[in-house]
Amino acid sequence: MGTPTRFTYGLATVTKQSPLGNYPLPDPFHTASTPGLDVFTYQTDYTDLGQTASFTVTGASSTFALTNGLGGLAILTPGGTTTASSMYRTYSALQFVAGQKLWYIQRIQPSAVAGSVAFKFGLQYGSATTDGIWFTKPASSTSLNLVSSVGSTATTLVTGVQTGLTAGGWIDVAFYYDGTDLLVYASDSLVARISNVTIGASGTTLTNVLLTPFIQITPTATDTLTTDYVLAAQETSR
Repeated sequence: MGTPTRFTYGLATVTKQSPLGNYPLPDPFHTASTPGLDVFTYQTDYTDLGQTASFTVTGASSTFALTNGLGGLAILTPGGTTTASSMYRTYSALQFVAGQKLWYIQRIQPSAVAGSVAFKFGLQYGSATTDGIWFTKPASSTSLNLVSSVGSTATTLVTGVQTGLTAGGWIDVAFYYDGTDLLVYASDSLVARISNVTIGASGTTLTNVLLTPFIQITPTATDTLTTDYVLAAQETSR
């Protein structure tokens, strides 16, 4: 790591005349570039799960808890060897809106990829799988795809976002909606661009419902999902 650039008076992202104009840190809610357009961010490095009411775990006797690991980790452990299990944020707060940017990035580690074990992670409509966008490793595959579901109609947007997945190997993927196109990344490298995506309740590329981060696994043995961090953010008018 090189020598850091030093902003001894701080760094502002808003005009001097605004309430936080002389605040020495970036305004966490506003920018001055587009009046009325703010940024909402959910992020966690899993050093503290906070109140348990902020997330929901499905699957009989399944758990989601912090675990030891450099930088903070959390692990989803199914309650049985074939128990489909998931963890999702209890309250939905993200939404694709045409012309407004949205970011999603996650680093995650499966304990197994061989055989019929399947897992996915991304953004979904609360507990429902009818709507959302997620990275998925299907059963009998070692590749990760990006799938979008709108009103229960699922479409594979990108096949092979990452290939050659291994047990215990880290997966670091992301997507970015720039207001017009959807850009997909693996290990910080652009792997696909879906141009002119449409947003709506049916017959579109992306859903328009409120979404929340989630992870899910269908195990075949004592398979687990360990997550390192997640960030989901979007521009919003308020």
